[in-house]
Amino acid sequence: MIPISVRTDLRRYATDGTPYILGGTIVASLGAYLFQVVGGRTLGPAAFDPVTALLTVHFLVFTVLLLPVEQFEIRRVTLDRAGGARAIAWVIAAGAISATAFTYLARDAYFDGEATYALIGLVTVAGNALLALGRGHLAGIRRFRAYGLVSGVVAVFRVVLALVFLWVASNGLSIGWALALAPFIVIAWRPFRSDRPRARARHAESAGRFLTGFVLASAASQVLLLLAPMAVGILTDEPGVMSVVFVTYQLFRAPIVMTQNMLARLLPPFTGLANAGRDDTLRKWALRFGLAALVLSPIAAAGGGALGPAVVRLLFGAEFEPSWEVAALAAAGMVIAAMSLLAGQVLVARGRTMLLAFAWVIGFLVAILALIPSIGDPGARVSWAFVAGETGALVAIVAAAAGRRRTESADR
Repeated sequence: MIPISVRTDLRRYATDGTPYILGGTIVASLGAYLFQVVGGRTLGPAAFDPVTALLTVHFLVFTVLLLPVEQFEIRRVTLDRAGGARAIAWVIAAGAISATAFTYLARDAYFDGEATYALIGLVTVAGNALLALGRGHLAGIRRFRAYGLVSGVVAVFRVVLALVFLWVASNGLSIGWALALAPFIVIAWRPFRSDRPRARARHAESAGRFLTGFVLASAASQVLLLLAPMAVGILTDEPGVMSVVFVTYQLFRAPIVMTQNMLARLLPPFTGLANAGRDDTLRKWALRFGLAALVLSPIAAAGGGALGPAVVRLLFGAEFEPSWEVAALAAAGMVIAAMSLLAGQVLVARGRTMLLAFAWVIGFLVAILALIPSIGDPGARVSWAFVAGETGALVAIVAAAAGRRRTESADR
């Protein structure tokens, strides 16, 4: 017999838009991978290398700089606070400048000497900044249905644009423009329109410390996620190897993509719990996420090692097929990373993003130490380092989230 409280929660989740977030998350995950399949199969490993580099820049900028902006907007709107515009503008500007400068200066090393990728990088950051702010506002005012629809439609629209652009010109620039232009479709949902009456904000949300800690945490976490493909590019200059590792990790990146979208559903209630001082409940959630990683990661490793190489070969072709060891480690590490993101929401809800940053830095240092021994081929070597780093970060996050919180007026 299901308890009455649980049945009440399930009914609320079924009607408040949560199913749309779940559906949009699944569509976004499949769409992101289909986008890469279309590009990889059309262009081949060597011609796909510039797209791999562009996608890497996109993932880094979005998750390191723009996802913290989205989460800050969710927390600010949930608490009905003002402020933060200047700090958000600085973060977005930093992302635009970084993406544009890197794609231009590294055009010979990563982008086949094509300077147009610099313009694509700039437009990509602008579109995704609008997407992050729009989705953050939607989640903050609990328009979860719209949030889920936006997430799914952007991914589908990206694939449609890729097919159209590749039909016109079969090159990496076509994939790049599809990536850059798709996020602007968020405008169709009028995300900054609010249907609920809002009182005038009496408090300003301090963005500087929150965003600084969150950006540092996201930087360390995303460097861990991208450690394998980028480190392989450093360890070996064999053409196509970086693309093989990249598409393998993208295959198992689905838990991360799904988790990032689900953060928008968890953060508003977690913020309410933190603001009400219900730390015992938040500690229980952090421990649950840690236990879930312990149970699910071995299952993911077994499934990834058995099925991963065949799936990659089927989707991309035999030249992209990884070893079973790389596939197994990628699957396990992604599950651990997903649970770390969920557990980290306890610290985000409390506004303790500096602690979150410290935990991810610990994980990054563990990965670097694990990468030092020159054992095995480059793919397996960086994959073991990835799993070690993700495990270290998860342990540090759960320990910080489950610890007794110091009482501060800023946390209330």
